[in-house]
Amino acid sequence: MDRYQQAMRSHANCMVCGIDNQSALGIGFHQTGEHSTEGVFLTDERYQGYTGILHGGMTSTLLDAVMTHCLLQQGIKGLTAELTIRFVVPINIGSKIYLSAQIVDQRHGIHRLNAVASVDGVVVAKASAKFIEKKVNDRSFINEE
Repeated sequence: MDRYQQAMRSHANCMVCGIDNQSALGIGFHQTGEHSTEGVFLTDERYQGYTGILHGGMTSTLLDAVMTHCLLQQGIKGLTAELTIRFVVPINIGSKIYLSAQIVDQRHGIHRLNAVASVDGVVVAKASAKFIEKKVNDRSFINEE
């Protein structure tokens, strides 16, 4: 089992990608470089806010998820400590969103990442975040055995 698979064990019930969660969005993420990750999500009306427009909370969730997976693929289990989203263009329901993230800095258990969501080559939202690493004795994560 590689480090990504080991890290994913703590994520099995995730609402976005959890393999043990039947209601999960089912997004598959893949590593595109040493410190970068991508994924794709097809929107539908279940996730709209205003009629025909993707809810901003869903956009935020998707950007957070791609950054989380960027860390998981490094074998790092991180918690979002700070998340800043810049909504550029409303996302129409039915759009295929391309998500990408990269690690920009890692120091003392704090990881800074950036992410972008795009539709048809147009950036629709951007995010920056700080993640903190799970401590070995931190009981806030479910049993990973």
